[in-house]
Amino acid sequence: MWHCEMGVKEKFLIVTLLVMVMVCDQTNARKRKIPRNRNVKPISNSTDFDIMIFTQHWPQTVCYTWKEQSPSHTCDLPENNEWTIHGLWPTQYHKLGPQFCNPSLKFNIQALAPIKQEMEVKWIDVENGTAPYSFWKHEWQKHGTCSAVLEPLNSEVKYFQEGLRLLDIYDMKIVLQKAQIVPGEAYSVQTILDGIKNVLGKTCQVECVSNKEEKRSYLFEIRICFDKSFNLIDCEGIAGFPTNCSPKRQIMYPGTVPTYYHVVQI
Repeated sequence: MWHCEMGVKEKFLIVTLLVMVMVCDQTNARKRKIPRNRNVKPISNSTDFDIMIFTQHWPQTVCYTWKEQSPSHTCDLPENNEWTIHGLWPTQYHKLGPQFCNPSLKFNIQALAPIKQEMEVKWIDVENGTAPYSFWKHEWQKHGTCSAVLEPLNSEVKYFQEGLRLLDIYDMKIVLQKAQIVPGEAYSVQTILDGIKNVLGKTCQVECVSNKEEKRSYLFEIRICFDKSFNLIDCEGIAGFPTNCSPKRQIMYPGTVPTYYHVVQI
């Protein structure tokens, strides 16, 4: 039988152990909180794909999701309110993936020496506390090893160079500014979708994260699509198109990292 005078100490030990397990999982396993269509199963063991999706995410919202997991988490944010790269993803229409195609193509940080300094600015890992270079390693293993069947992406350095090149051309900070969509304001998701289409001439996908307790939604990612020759194309047909954002709620494009208020039950 549990005695009252022992309960506090034992509960403290249990909570401490649970926190340690959570930290280890988040450090070693790249379980990023990414909105997705859960009705679509990822494809593995295939190098067959239709298009490439270039994904940029908004660091302030990425940091929000990281801190939501634990108030002790800290973030590495870029200067000057820049959008950063999430990934370059080979994709079949109406499906997720392929993913993790070639385990023999190992991640080698030394291969990225010529572009490492640029990547640390434009392909930043917002989530402090994870293993060094684990974000880049994850993107290469999950997506790069599948896209390597294309000659322009057939090496680690080529894959990441292409992402940097696309950011220089299709930087969402500039695209949204041209659409008169700026940080610190809220918009309907249709306004964001239409604004990007007006600037780029092609449809995109917009992803949000939502907080049910606060009844708020935040702009998280914007995805644009390319054919295998890297010509910009419409994103119709990709899983989750055109958005997971609520059409009934204003979407906040936060100028600073939103504050998540954790409810602690005693």
